[in-house]
Amino acid sequence: MRLRIRSLVPCLLIISGTAWADISGTVVNGPDSMPIAGAEVRVQAMENSPVAITNAAGEFTLAVNPANPVSLAGALPYDPDGSNNYFSNIAFAVNGQTDVQIGLRPFPVSDNPTYDPPTSFLCGACHGEQHDQWSMSRHAGAGMNPWVLDLHSGGGTPGGSAGYVFRETHDPGETGFCATCHNALEDVFDPGNVQMNEVTSASALEGVNCLTCHHIGEVDENNINGLHHFGGKTQYRFPAEIEQNTEFQVFGPLPDVEAGIMYSVYNPLFESSRLCAACHQYNNPDTGAPGQNTYAEWLASPFAQAGPGFRSCQNCHMPQADGPGPITQIGSVERPASQRHAHTFIGATPTTLAEAITLTLDAEQQGDEIVVTASIFNGAGHSFPTGVSIRNAMLSVEVQAGGMTLAQTGGPQIPFYGSDDVPGVQPGDLAGTPGKGFAKVLQGRINGQGSPVQPVLFIDAETTQSDTLIPSSTTDTSVYRFAVPAGFTGTVSVDARLLYRRAWRALAVTKGWTVTPGGMPVEIEVAAEQRQLAVESGFNLSAIPTLGIPALLILILSVGLLAWRWRR
Repeated sequence: MRLRIRSLVPCLLIISGTAWADISGTVVNGPDSMPIAGAEVRVQAMENSPVAITNAAGEFTLAVNPANPVSLAGALPYDPDGSNNYFSNIAFAVNGQTDVQIGLRPFPVSDNPTYDPPTSFLCGACHGEQHDQWSMSRHAGAGMNPWVLDLHSGGGTPGGSAGYVFRETHDPGETGFCATCHNALEDVFDPGNVQMNEVTSASALEGVNCLTCHHIGEVDENNINGLHHFGGKTQYRFPAEIEQNTEFQVFGPLPDVEAGIMYSVYNPLFESSRLCAACHQYNNPDTGAPGQNTYAEWLASPFAQAGPGFRSCQNCHMPQADGPGPITQIGSVERPASQRHAHTFIGATPTTLAEAITLTLDAEQQGDEIVVTASIFNGAGHSFPTGVSIRNAMLSVEVQAGGMTLAQTGGPQIPFYGSDDVPGVQPGDLAGTPGKGFAKVLQGRINGQGSPVQPVLFIDAETTQSDTLIPSSTTDTSVYRFAVPAGFTGTVSVDARLLYRRAWRALAVTKGWTVTPGGMPVEIEVAAEQRQLAVESGFNLSAIPTLGIPALLILILSVGLLAWRWRR
């Protein structure tokens, strides 16, 4: 009887699912079953799944003990210099299984020479949620951005031909490289030679669409200030149609995608800020003057440091979903929120600016002056403001007493770009008033001819005339002094406003821009602070004239004579 009970123990352990630990097997090349070393193996769609790395024989042992059958995913991280890359794939496994084989299809070495990228609607057929989010983003409007077209060729808005127009001021054939980022899926086939106002490809006219990013294999850190794919900074791959159409062979951030309709290569680049540097970091290719410097600004910030405070571009601009769900609506597995990210690409809005930028204000009376101290803390992961050089911000400070604006006696004033070019002072003109400007002002000659002017776009820039951007996680403090009117006693009001302008005021007024291409105001009030200060008129010693020795003697004698006469 005792022997019978002991013989049942193995069966009971098997049924309970606790007898075995770990699942093992191999990852191989699908066509010839040759082992793949260095592949990552994990449980598909499992948050914080353990990861096993295959050895030289393609073998792995994954430390899991699932109660139910699972899908094990295998993926070899993409190597842009490697001769062997693979699409990720899955295989079913049960607890304790030792012979799991995950077959990966090879990523084509050659590209499709006749590829014509489709529009985002193809992707939206399966990835509807992501497509809907993207369609409301500024990436979706990049291909026909009216402001950029105004600057490039003058035809984006009714007033776009006024003022600076690149094609009217530069040599025939010069493109200004606008299409390099704004219409990448046409420009990539003729780098640097596509005029933005002559783009015809439906996919390129969508701007930065799905395949604009998901066909990127690498962004070269050693050429990080280059112009996207022009000059080789960004490596695009359009795989040959060996087993699947080119548009269904893509790169992505997930290492556990099944090879089905889509063939996906796991590319860690998609979790890196370096991916964004493809467009958001570049210099003038001839002079080296900065265009966008956002990626370098992030690198210099605390956000780029490893640890609990690390934040990539994607962490802020593609935040994870609120909860679990699929990433496609066709046969997709349920994924945790950490594997689902918004494709809205939120940038500078009243909400995001208010969350990132803090204005503090202090005021006190010092003798016959009001002294105002204003501090601006930039809590964003890059400089404030960032992006193209026409972005700018300014702090405006005003002190009033009895309804009268007090005269400034010390401190900085808002630079020239605070006003338009229209003669006289218009509403919104702030140049020369108490405050401070925050901008990167580029200087150069238009088309390399004539005298240097400022501000210019990066394509005409030769030097940086001034750079007063506020770096990430730093505070800018400025002090202002205002004269208290003689004899005034009462309350003065101190007002400070921090304004963000998406374009130079003169440029916006000249072109007639009243709203951004995304429908937001050209000017956003980021923060406003007010202080009330009770003041008392003081005896202003500085107002007493200096007396010479003769005059002083006369004054003493006069006072003495008056005293003698009074005593009599």
